[in-house]
Amino acid sequence: MKMVKLRLIIGVLVGGVIAAAVAAIAVVAALSRHNINTIAEGTFTICLDSPLKTTLKLRIHPDQRHAVLGNSNSNTTLGDARCTVSGLSTDFSALGINASSSTIWYQNGMPIPTIGALNGHSIASELISSGDEYIFRTVLSWPPVITAAIAGKYSCRIGSDEAVFEVHIAVPAQITYFTPSLNVTSDSKIALRCVAIGDAPLTLSLHKKGVIGHTEVGSDVNWVVPRASRGDNGQYSCVASNAFANSTSTMTVTVFEAPSFDESSTPPLAVQDSTTNPSIRFTLQPPAHTGNLPILRYAVNCTPTSAYAFAPSRGDVAAGLTLIVDALHAGARYSCVYLAKNAVGWSEPSSTFNIRLQDSLSAPPSIRSARAETASRISLSFEPPSADSTNGDIINYRLTYSASCSSAEKCPRMGYRRSLSRTMSVSATKTSVVVHGLRYFTSYTLKLQAVNRAGDGRPATASARTLEHYPGPVQGVDLTALSTSTINVTWEPPSEPNGIVKSYVLQYRPKHLQSAEVRTEFNFTTHNYLAEGLIKNTEYSFDIQAVNSAGTGEVVRRTVSTEGASSSRDDTIVPGIPDQTSIGIGIGTALIGIVIVGIIVARCKRNSPGGGKH
Repeated sequence: MKMVKLRLIIGVLVGGVIAAAVAAIAVVAALSRHNINTIAEGTFTICLDSPLKTTLKLRIHPDQRHAVLGNSNSNTTLGDARCTVSGLSTDFSALGINASSSTIWYQNGMPIPTIGALNGHSIASELISSGDEYIFRTVLSWPPVITAAIAGKYSCRIGSDEAVFEVHIAVPAQITYFTPSLNVTSDSKIALRCVAIGDAPLTLSLHKKGVIGHTEVGSDVNWVVPRASRGDNGQYSCVASNAFANSTSTMTVTVFEAPSFDESSTPPLAVQDSTTNPSIRFTLQPPAHTGNLPILRYAVNCTPTSAYAFAPSRGDVAAGLTLIVDALHAGARYSCVYLAKNAVGWSEPSSTFNIRLQDSLSAPPSIRSARAETASRISLSFEPPSADSTNGDIINYRLTYSASCSSAEKCPRMGYRRSLSRTMSVSATKTSVVVHGLRYFTSYTLKLQAVNRAGDGRPATASARTLEHYPGPVQGVDLTALSTSTINVTWEPPSEPNGIVKSYVLQYRPKHLQSAEVRTEFNFTTHNYLAEGLIKNTEYSFDIQAVNSAGTGEVVRRTVSTEGASSSRDDTIVPGIPDQTSIGIGIGTALIGIVIVGIIVARCKRNSPGGGKH
């Protein structure tokens, strides 16, 4: 009995094993009739293009081990991945395939549902008969807009088979931020920032006016200019680059600075308005560089360069290009610059330009002294006109001197020695002058004028009188014999007194007796003399001279006889001009003559009857 049970158990077990083996053979037979063409495993890349709307398509072919990556366009259908299984029977249930299967496609281990979508995917499955063979095909399509969500590991699972591939989203370089256009003032800091996304390696380059300035690796880069200057004006570009694309963004830097002039700046046109109240009207030219701002004001500064102590002059005007500088001085030279102002400030001065104002008549010099040096010379010393009144460069001085006589001086007749008025030129470097050849003891009016290009300036006047000189000959000498012992002598003052006549000297003697002389002085107001006690019937010689502070004048000699009452007006001027020595000699000679005459008279008395005895 026990043996029967044992056999029964063994039979059951063997039958089970046989049944299992048959079943296994059946499954293997089924698998052998459904061939799964798996997708070649590998890594495939889809390019993510900015701004995530352009689709790059990938189509996976069962017989290819590498994907074909290409740029999409509007005529290209979306890419897809296909997974197929084929067999001689339509019964795919053993492989887990049915109409509602949602376990065929997976993304990152998560099933992609057949109905609906995961991250925008879509799935289409179909059963195709081809003769005796049946093919099950399932197609995975990517969404029309590729996003980062579709990246990952994909697998198609049919039965125990799995085909795996990965999709990487390659991010091309794209700038997401670049500093907007800047307005900065000179010497301030310029800070630029550029931010980009994209697969590494990612480089950011700063371009200034098309020229690469700096390049750095990274996705967020800052560039700093510590002190902005005119050279930093212009357009800047940030260029982001990686293996998939280049991206460019631009901005503009405007540096505000004070205006400036350069060598190309045109000097202003200068026109003098008048000579009486000198001013200059300038027509300006804008500066070569406005500092990127409107010009608010112009100014002109003029500094005198002549030898004048003028203060600088300045004129300014709001925005306009016509400007007047006044408080200038006629005839002066100025070195001028002009400036411009904007909201930042005043420019540096332009290159200098020189102007010279027209001359106007000079103010008079300042006469220090006018004095007589001799009877025919007057010296004049003076100072030039003040620096602010010459009104131009002094070319020379013009001196006019004119004789002026009072009635007491009895001005000599015209044409004697010199004319009454003369003009002479004096060097501009001189401050004194001596006038020669003047009339003796004559008052002169001196008129001195500074001469510039405008002509003779206003005069300064002075007066001086030459010193006395010995007088000229007396006039109108008349000798009249009133008796045989008396002669009346009359005369007129000299026509050229050359000073103030203080007295007269009269000498007379018998013409044949050289030693018999008499000298007499008279007050100048008396113009006559009565000579008495003369020798009868004797011819006498009379010498008359005028005397002033300078000495004794020329001698006028006259002869007359005591015989009869006769007179003569024939004047004889003795050559030579006596001085004090000659007068002394004359006086001595006269004394000797008197002594001799006394001796002769004494002897005559002794020899006469009744005379004394020896």
